Amino acid sequence: MKRIILFSPTGYVGSMIKKSFMEIKDVELTEITRGSRLDKIHGNYDTIIYSASVSSAESLKFIEDNVLSVITIMDFCKKHCVKRVIYLSTDSIYGELNTEEVSEKAVMVNPDFYGVTKYLAEKIIIESGIPYYILRMPGIVGKVWRNTYLYRLIDQFYKNESITVYNSNKLFNNVLDIDDLVHFILLLCDLQKSGDKIFLLGNTEKVELIKVVNYIKNCCQSSSEIKIKNTNDKRYFTLNVRKAVEYGYSSKSIWDIIRELCVLKNESDRRNVI
Repeated sequence: MKRIILFSPTGYVGSMIKKSFMEIKDVELTEITRGSRLDKIHGNYDTIIYSASVSSAESLKFIEDNVLSVITIMDFCKKHCVKRVIYLSTDSIYGELNTEEVSEKAVMVNPDFYGVTKYLAEKIIIESGIPYYILRMPGIVGKVWRNTYLYRLIDQFYKNESITVYNSNKLFNNVLDIDDLVHFILLLCDLQKSGDKIFLLGNTEKVELIKVVNYIKNCCQSSSEIKIKNTNDKRYFTLNVRKAVEYGYSSKSIWDIIRELCVLKNESDRRNVI
């Protein structure tokens, strides 16, 4: 029986992880939130999945939730002999980097405060001495309507609004489907290896962004005008996911993801009308 802690089960990603674990018989899942009394939790644990994060807040809230909270949780992990930490980070740590592809060792270029606090959290985990898997992720999509790049594009196309596309001739794989993320987390929980890896997650295939945009336009049957602005001063990079693939990561095709999001948009709009 694997003993796993999920922090936090109430958010978008956490709730999806919880749903998957509830279907596994040999897992004892303990749920904690920021308000949990950690001193009331007893015993040792195999893995903690740290999915809690705040991405939009004032500076002090970022520090409290993305840095100080990590210190508290890592102290808790040491007390309860947690064997492995799976931490959900972000590709925002790379900031305004403009390059063809990033790896785990890529430099940071003027990251925003959110990216800085997530990077500090990574460093705290790495220096704790507890084995870790850190997942640096782009915008996550699927299951519910949210506010990331592909969602915004689809929404604009459905409204037949004019679309301005930057880096249209460059490759794109900066999207992560929630099903692919949860599946990879389940794999990491089963690994016998000790950890100490940073993974980049995104799509396993790279497609020209203009092809992605045109495909969305066709799926939405939109009359939107597409304006192309190719420039070298915008944030741009693709994600090198080879290390994650070596550990069993796989992804849906970008085209399948787009089709599912368009169906989701239609269902969401119908519910709002009703």
